[in-house]
Amino acid sequence: MSFPRSGSTSGVPDTVLPVLSAAMPESDIPEALRAALDARAQEKAAFMALSDELLHALRPEIERLAAELVHKSLQQAWRARAGLGEGVVGVDTP
Repeated sequence: MSFPRSGSTSGVPDTVLPVLSAAMPESDIPEALRAALDARAQEKAAFMALSDELLHALRPEIERLAAELVHKSLQQAWRARAGLGEGVVGVDTP
């Protein structure tokens, strides 16, 4: 591992940033760091599972909106194909 110094011209003190130059054996990783990484991975998994829960809860509304969009799109396509305008009797009825 090397430690390049970051140069700063803004008056902020130089900091040392570690850069991994080779793979580190798992046995060399401190237990506290390993625990923190595991906790972070679990937090990410829980956060990503939230999207599945939200999609499941919203599925009926998404399906309703999709059906409405398809229906309106087909009505507009029919009007365009038939050369009919808005409000013509029999155009908007199923």
